[in-house]
Amino acid sequence: MQNPPLKKVVVLGGGTGTFTVLSGLKNYPLDLAAIVSIADDGGSTGILRDELGVLPPGDIRQCLVALSSGDRVLRDLFNYRFTQGGLEGHNFGNIFLSALEKVNNDPLTAIKEANRILNVKGRVIPVSARAADLYAELEDSTVVKGQHAIDKPACERAQIRHCFLSPMPEANPEALQAIHDADVIVMGPGDLYTSLIPILLVQGVTNAIAQSRAERLLIVNLTSKRGQTQGYKASDFYNVVTKYAWPAPVDTVIVNVAQPSELVAQKYIEAGDHLIEDDLDGQSIKVWKCELLADDIANPVPGDRLKRSLLRHDPQKLAEAILKASGMAEYVIQSDLERLTSNV
Repeated sequence: MQNPPLKKVVVLGGGTGTFTVLSGLKNYPLDLAAIVSIADDGGSTGILRDELGVLPPGDIRQCLVALSSGDRVLRDLFNYRFTQGGLEGHNFGNIFLSALEKVNNDPLTAIKEANRILNVKGRVIPVSARAADLYAELEDSTVVKGQHAIDKPACERAQIRHCFLSPMPEANPEALQAIHDADVIVMGPGDLYTSLIPILLVQGVTNAIAQSRAERLLIVNLTSKRGQTQGYKASDFYNVVTKYAWPAPVDTVIVNVAQPSELVAQKYIEAGDHLIEDDLDGQSIKVWKCELLADDIANPVPGDRLKRSLLRHDPQKLAEAILKASGMAEYVIQSDLERLTSNV
């Protein structure tokens, strides 16, 4: 008897949030696709984009590594970050992807080759074949140019009113097809205005999401982000994503209810950030609440020029929440049975 086709799960985003989602989901029999932003211009990625004119490689690399079935050495190599010399701060995987694009003279072909080289379980798909600049207009009418400048404000500033891309890139047809064919679409977690929104802004993406038969999930961040989401509660994340995803609705919101230690919470307060409060009770949306925190706080990577979040979602807990919230609880039950059987 022929096995039924695998459920198709598409994850929209970039950075460590999408890496975490993919790291958990790849342990299940799913047809996975990660659709990645092309607006990143910070750190090693920004330098390579500016100097070589390549598609921003950083988020693409993280997704490739998350889904890689290659050996540990190869994954570690792609994640290796130089800590000295002229390459200080650069990531080997970013350089490799940039060189692969130059060799192939086409970013989409280069990423397909990288999928093959890393033996990726699923596909990593840039939302467009052309990079674009992200802009944010603030509540005081100031306009901030560039993903990195929006993501890492030099000083206190007004809240973001809205974001836009320029020039407007054409959507990658492969990305639109993946969205159209999806059974589940996962949005977040990750930097709201600099990872997820740049994907939704690409022309044709939200219409494809709206026309898809997929269950559309939003994963709310664990903490606020200075310059982006200070003062936000869970409902603010939902309202912002609903605005940018229109005409596509958000079917289910996944929210963490676990609390970190007082020491970690205090570090966020000292940095001007805060834990995201769940205020979704009583609203006319489907909400899935569960404990999603990783047991350990994230450690900084040597040579990394960017400040990263201390708190992270646990990949396994997050994957289970996604599967249960989207009506695929049988995958979790089957996986638990297999683990019990293997330990007998």
